[in-house]
Formats: sequence, C-alpha cells, structure tokens
Amino acid sequence: MILKGNQRASGRELALHLLNVEDNEHAVVHELRGFMSADLIEAFKETEAISLGTKCQQYLFSLSLNPPKFARVSVAEFEKVIGEIERRMGLSGQPRAVVFHEKKGRRHAHCVWSRIDVDKMRAINLSHYKLRLRDISRELYLEHGWDMPAGLIDARDRDPLNYSGAEASQAKRVKRDPAELKNLLKTCWSASDSRAAFASALLEQGFCLARGDRRGFVAVDAHGEVYSLSRWLGVKAKELRARLGEFSELPSVEEAIALLNGQHSKPDNNKAHTRQIMEHKAKVADLVLKQRAERQELSQSQETRRIEEIKARQLRLPTGIRAVWARLSGQHQRICETLACETKASETRDSLEAQALIERHLAERRALDRELSFLEAQQALEREFFDKAAPLHRGAYQLDPSQPLVLPHDVVPFTPAQLKKQPDLILAHISDKKARFTRTDITRGLSEFIHDPLDLRLASDRALASTGLVQITGATNEEFTTRDFLDAEQALENHAREMAKSGGFKVSNQHIEKAIKQQNSDLQTRFGANLSDEQVTAVRHVLAPNQLASVVGLAGAGKSTLLATARVAWERQGYRVHGAALAGKAADSLQSASGISSRTLASLEASWKGGYEPVAAGEILVIDEAGMVGTRQLERVMDQLQKRGCKLVLVGDPDQLQPIQAGKPFRDITQNNDTARLTEIRRQKSAWQRAASRDLANGHTEMALQNYTDQGAVHKSSDRDQAITALVDDYVADCERNSTDTTRLAMAHRRIDVHAINQAIRSARNASGSAKQETLFKTDNGPRAFANGDRILFTRNDKVLGVRNGMLGTVTDVGNRQLTVRLDSGETGQSRALTFSPQQFPSIDHGFAVSIHRSQGCTVDKSYVLSSRTMDKNLTYVALTRHRDEAKFYTAPDIVPKHLRSEQGMVAPRDFKAGAPVRSR
Repeated sequence: MILKGNQRASGRELALHLLNVEDNEHAVVHELRGFMSADLIEAFKETEAISLGTKCQQYLFSLSLNPPKFARVSVAEFEKVIGEIERRMGLSGQPRAVVFHEKKGRRHAHCVWSRIDVDKMRAINLSHYKLRLRDISRELYLEHGWDMPAGLIDARDRDPLNYSGAEASQAKRVKRDPAELKNLLKTCWSASDSRAAFASALLEQGFCLARGDRRGFVAVDAHGEVYSLSRWLGVKAKELRARLGEFSELPSVEEAIALLNGQHSKPDNNKAHTRQIMEHKAKVADLVLKQRAERQELSQSQETRRIEEIKARQLRLPTGIRAVWARLSGQHQRICETLACETKASETRDSLEAQALIERHLAERRALDRELSFLEAQQALEREFFDKAAPLHRGAYQLDPSQPLVLPHDVVPFTPAQLKKQPDLILAHISDKKARFTRTDITRGLSEFIHDPLDLRLASDRALASTGLVQITGATNEEFTTRDFLDAEQALENHAREMAKSGGFKVSNQHIEKAIKQQNSDLQTRFGANLSDEQVTAVRHVLAPNQLASVVGLAGAGKSTLLATARVAWERQGYRVHGAALAGKAADSLQSASGISSRTLASLEASWKGGYEPVAAGEILVIDEAGMVGTRQLERVMDQLQKRGCKLVLVGDPDQLQPIQAGKPFRDITQNNDTARLTEIRRQKSAWQRAASRDLANGHTEMALQNYTDQGAVHKSSDRDQAITALVDDYVADCERNSTDTTRLAMAHRRIDVHAINQAIRSARNASGSAKQETLFKTDNGPRAFANGDRILFTRNDKVLGVRNGMLGTVTDVGNRQLTVRLDSGETGQSRALTFSPQQFPSIDHGFAVSIHRSQGCTVDKSYVLSSRTMDKNLTYVALTRHRDEAKFYTAPDIVPKHLRSEQGMVAPRDFKAGAPVRSR
C-alpha cells in the first residue's frame, strides 16, 4: 500500500479533516489510544497542550495508508501494518488515533501519533521517515503479491499524472478530478510547439494563458481560478520562457477572466447524460445514507448481543459456597478460561460480521462508481461528437446512418501527440476489433489522428516495426495480428482443452431420465410434441461430467428447451446453475425460456472485480449466444471459472451474428472439442421454411432466398422508398386482419431504415384511423410521439423499472406525461405492465421495427425484413429465422446485399432475376 506521512501542527484542522463526512462517505474513528479524551478534537488538543512545554512546533505525525484499488484489506491487517510502522519509526507506545475513510468504493486509513515523549519532554526525531515509509511500502506490495506501481520501483518511472496535495486541493475547489485536470493541461502543452498553439489549445478547453502576479505563466479558468503552469506541467520556468517567450505581453488574470466570461458558451447537447449523472449522484447519496444506517444498526445489535452474552457468562460463574469450592478445586480457573475463549470468539465473530458488511458496502459503491464513470465518459464523448456534428441533430442519424454512435469503451486510450511518439499504440486499438488486419488497416487507423502525409508514413513504418506485431504466416495477403491477441488465443485454447478433459460434474441417470420425462410431459401439454432425438443427445452431452460442454444449434432448433431440461437434472443433483449472455435482452431470454437465473457477462466480470463470487466453486455457468463473445472476454471468463472449479456450458450458433470484439472463439472451441449439434429446425411450421433455414445456416443464402421467391415471399420494388412502402402496407394490413395475439416484427440493418419504417407504420395507422391521440416526448433518440397501441422499444437497462436494452412492449395508456406499457411475454407466456415517466427514463424509441442486431434471440409469428446493401450472410440468416409462421423479404435494385448482387442489380438465383413468382410493387 502507498504510505504518505508528514509532520504537522494544527491538530484541530487535522481532526476536522479526519472527521469530514462531506468529502468522505464514511469516516469512522477506530481507535484513540493514550489520550484522556474520547473525542478526536480534544485528544489532539491534549497533545498540543503538552507540546507547549517543548520547543516542538510540529507535534503530530500523520500517516495515510492507501491499499491498491481492489485489494481487500481487513481491519486486523491495517492494525498489523500500523504496529510495524510504529515500531520502525520509534513511535511505540505513543498516543495515537486511527481513522478509517471510505470514498468511491475505496477504503484507506489514517493514523496520527503524538511526537512528544512525555517522559523526556521532547519530540521524537523522525529522520528520513519518507525513505523508511517507501521501504515499508515496497515490502507490503511484495508480501501481499500486489502489482507494485512503477514509481515505487523506480522514482524515475513515476506517473506524470500524479498530483500533489496542493494540486488536489485546488482541483477540489473547482470540483474537478486532479488527475484529469493535470492530464488536460499536459496534453495541451505536449500538443503545441509555440505560444499561439498553446494558448489556442488552452482556450479550447476553457482556459486562458495569462501572466500571474507572482507565478509568471499561469492558466486561468472562467471562475477565476489561477493555475501555476510550472507546477501543473512539471516544467521549469526556464523551459516555459524558452517556448512561450516573455509573459509581459499576455493578459493579466483579470483581463483573462473577462475574456473567458465574454465568450459565448457552447450549447449543452448532453442534457440527457447530465441528468443521468445527477441521478447517479443522487443514488450515491441514497446509498451512503442506507449504508450508514446499516452499519449503525449492526453496531447497535452487536452491542446489545455483547451485553446479553456478558450477563449470560456472569450467570455461569458459581456463587456463594459453590464459588469457594470452585476456587479450591481449580474449577473456577477453568470456567474463567472457557469464558475468556468464548469472549475472544465473540469479538472475532463481531469483527468478521463488520468486515463482511464493509466489503459488501464497498462493492456496492464501486458498482455505482463504475456506472457514473461510464456516463461521464459517454458525456465527454458525445460532447465531442456534437461539437463535430453541429448543427445536426442526433435523433436524425445524419452522420452515418449505418453505424452506431461510438461507445465509451471504444474511446482510444491515447492522444494524437502520444500516438506520434508511440505509433504502435494503434495496434492494440485495431486488434480490439480485428483478429487479423493488414498494413492498410494500420495506416487507416493512424490517419484518423495523424494528418500530415510525411508524419503518417513515418508513424506507419514505426508501427510495422513494433515488437508487439506478428505477421501471420501462410496468409494469402500480408496479414498481421498482435502478440497480446495470440497470447489470449493460446490461453483460451489451453483453458478449453484442460476443462474439456476435467470431470467432477456427474449427474445420475435417474435424474436425467426424470428431467427428460418431465420436459416431454410439458411439451405434450403445450404443443403435442416431445424432445427430438437430437435434443435428448444434446441434453446428455451437457450433463456429462466434463468441466466444459458446448452445443451448436441452428436458429429455432430448440436450444432453450434442452437447457430447461438440463437445468432440472442439475438442480435435482444439487448443482446451482447460472446463466449469462453478452446482451441484457439475451440474458433475459435465456432466463425466461429455460428458468436459469441469468445476467450479462459484463455484470459477471464486474462482480468478480468488485470482490463478489457470483459463481462459486462447484457451480455451473451457461453462456447463451456464445457465438457473439470475443476471444479476450471469453478467455477472461474461462480463466475465472477454471480457477474456481466451475463448469462452463457454451450454447449458440457461430454462423449467426459475429462478435463485435476480435476473434471467433466459440467456433474454434466447437471445432476442437466434442460438441453436440442441433440441426432439426423446430421454430418454423412449414417444411419449406425449415429447409430454407438450414440453407441459411449452411451459408447457402441464394438457395434459401430462392425458396422464399418460389413461395412469393420476396417482394421486388423499384427503389428503397417503394420497398419500405410495400413492407408497411403488408404490416398494417396484417394488423387489421389478425388479432392482437399474433406477434410481428419489422427488421432492417441500418438505423435510418428502422427509423423510416417506424414512422411510416405510425403514419399508416393514423391514416387508417386506428391510431389514438398521441403525446410528444423528448427521448434520447430525439422527439418521439406515442399513442395507445404503439409498439415501444427500451434502449437502456434499468434495474428499477426492470427493463433491458432491446425489450419490446405495447403502450396501453398515455396520460399525465406518463406511459403505461405492457411488456412482451417472451417464451414464458407471462407479461407484466409498468408505468413510468419518459422525462425520468427517456431511453425509449418506437418498436414496430428494430435493427437486425436487436432481433437476435427474438421469436415472433411474422417478420418483415427490409434488404440493405450492408447486409451480409450472417445478418440475412438471423433476419430470416425469427419467425414461426411467415417471413417476407423486401428488396430493390439500390438495396440488394452486395454478396447477392448480379449484373441485373438483383440477387443471384436464376428465378429471382426474371420470370419467378415475385410480387412487384
């Protein structure tokens, strides 16, 4: 842990700082030793009064003990470290105070000793205490196996963004993060080579370069805060003058403030995120109050129990003549020893209870802090997005309709200036999305940040010479990957091989047979069917003792049914089963269809990082839609499971939507290990549709579309707009013909097409008179009008409402600025209603049509698919396998997928070009 100590006076100010619960969420005085007073302020006053009899001005020694961010350090370990420091610093027996602070999910301790030796009435000399603390700190890192900071190994490698106490205090005054503020100023400095460039860079960030009254070059913000550039940049005044010249020509502090306040502020395009951040800060405040109440309640209950236990022990001591005999026989001594042991055990129990509560509270707080950091990063990213895109409106999707807005985890971890110095940083950025890439990919990635052709060429050559780059041998073109990705691939392969060979998860045949019999009975009642032979074989495969099992199932082949059967057998055997998926909606679908309690993989990993054990030793984890998980993430999950001795079951289809992150690990695992396969389609009712789904799964998209063409389910129009019109006409006509029990969904690849279809369906409903009076709401996706009967899509997870990103429902009531929605029932046939205010939760959109990515995992009666030039075989496969009864495909020469294009501008099958029974508009 990092140890920071200093000799100081001003005991009252120090005590107030240690008791501060405004900046610290929890501040607890753990110990006051050697003082007459039980109050921290009065205790330090005692030391100050004694110091007046000496010449010592700095009568206190204050030490902060800061463990690494995710280290779990108990109170006993803190006390042990404090005792060792006390011994080695010559402070043994001195009066001391120990205070624990918690903030943003991190816990650290402060210890303050009196330096005054009362017997000799002089101060204890603490020579070279900084060097001693550094040595102790290193020993602690090595003892606990923590990753030692580079600056502690060698002071020359210290993080340039480390900030001093004075800088932290200044940043606190302006309510900014000191590390972020220091990074911002250093970035402006490193990216400029002249006074004009530096002043311009500062001005873009809301600072003005000015001359200080005492500090030479300073930066001033609009609130009048003055920042010493020499201090914040870590640059000597001589170097500042060499680059910036004389400061006499710069504006004064007052002139700089007037200049900044005279500028027009930028419009706030982040109102939604600002509101979300404020809501999360309110959540933090509520959480802190709740945690304080829980700790107070635990403390009171422990104190009540302690008193009752003391009374009970006293009653066990013999009294009267029996006491005399007990002392004579030695029984009294044995009873006292027993009671002392029980007392110590009770104290240990209370300490462990308190520590467990603290650990839970820290994990809860860290979870909120990660969420808040994510929103702040997203806010900063979208501010940059809107600065570049103004005056375009985000809801109109005018930047690039086919691409989603870049998420915060995609933000590059470097600045253009850093990239010029270290061009190989781009390799990690590229390999995060691509397992293999070319020289062109590297140059294209660098060109986004480096615009000068000569600098770009030099940077590209340096990146290609990086030791972290590996050329792939045997590739048809010159292709590369990174050593880091190869290591992740190798680690994943090792985990898979070892887990596939390991056993320990046996399920008795009796439980397997009962589970299959129970599922067949249920299927007979609901559908008049039984598990297929393939499904039974797959059930037995996943219930085998192996630590790793995988199932490849075509879309609609009954993967959820076999998992529901396996869950029953596992639970009969006494195993606990967990579920996970990449997306929240997929996790919900897994839970509703199979009865396996599920969460997202991100949530699972966050729990591990926060110190929780969401999947304990000997338990089972099922990952659905495993084909969408990237190599690095799956390797991390498998590593955690193998360490804990858990079983992993991977279920999915590697030919559906591909991972966003680099790699196709599910495909590799299924090819290299024993895998159960489900090829019998059970979702579609028509035999020709099931045959088409098999063609799509095998990559024979042309043959599948020919099947749909022969059945009159491919609709050809002259252009995109007419194709959308045809789709909308069919959708609305079906709504009017069939009951509300029929489920239907329109799909498209590009967001601009999804938006157009949604608005066209609403307009058609208005024209037919079926729409009700509508109310306009502001949403994260732009202004949206809703009326009774409208379909609604939720675009963000929310635990309070119990909704997931991608959930669909139907609006049943619009009134009093609120929406009442009946959520879709899903696989279980159970639905629920919820009422909320879009002002409080604006992450909604119309849900008549959704993107193909969002449709993964959905099952509906009828589907309507709009073609797009950007669709590939995987997207076509997903889009045309969501239905039970009917699917229709709408296309035109200008929106035919590239992989299906022919010279005539339509798809490749012979009959589709001309003369086939294709309905035209």
